[in-house]
Amino acid sequence: MQKGLFSSLPSISNWPDRTDLSAASGWALRNGLGEPGDFLALLKADGDTVLVAGGAGAGPDAIGSEAPHGMGAALAAALGQVDARCLIFARPQNALALAALSESLLPPICPDSALFHHRHVVDPDFGGRPAEEEGPRLAALLAAPDTRAAVIGNQGVLTLGSRVSHALSNLHRFERAAGTYLRALATGHALRILPDELAAAGPEPDAEAFFAAVKAVTGD
Repeated sequence: MQKGLFSSLPSISNWPDRTDLSAASGWALRNGLGEPGDFLALLKADGDTVLVAGGAGAGPDAIGSEAPHGMGAALAAALGQVDARCLIFARPQNALALAALSESLLPPICPDSALFHHRHVVDPDFGGRPAEEEGPRLAALLAAPDTRAAVIGNQGVLTLGSRVSHALSNLHRFERAAGTYLRALATGHALRILPDELAAAGPEPDAEAFFAAVKAVTGD
């Protein structure tokens, strides 16, 4: 059997990982991220295998290990150099609007945004480079061990985690936080920013409970 970063494996291989990616893909489809390019999840599986799922609601059998291209190739190159096992890129409406602002950092103004205080970065210069250059540059940006998300300027948001459940929960929370922030900005009033100690004191979300609910809906 061929073994390599994107080797073709039997569908039974890495079945729990494939099931998790299938659930994430189904969630993306249900949340309007089913168009090509709107959602891409990559997961380090057994050995050197990287599994890839788009947002079309693919079942576990359809989760591939084929080499991605374009942005996916850059993400795959970055995934090989970071501690996280899962990277998810998406273009949900609020995160995409945030990525279009000249100042795209998310301030801690609510429990969701507090989760990303000092734990997200902005990459205003993504694109236009070959994957072998873009991947290491992006990996360096994500190098801090507590990084949960990266706003990809004019593109969307990238979330990461040790499992699919964590990366997907981060995406869900980031999108909610971005929506709260944009609505608050639209009032024209000054923002009430949480001090660092309060932003850091919030409870951690239960990513596994969230993902269990996702699986109950998607049937995975």
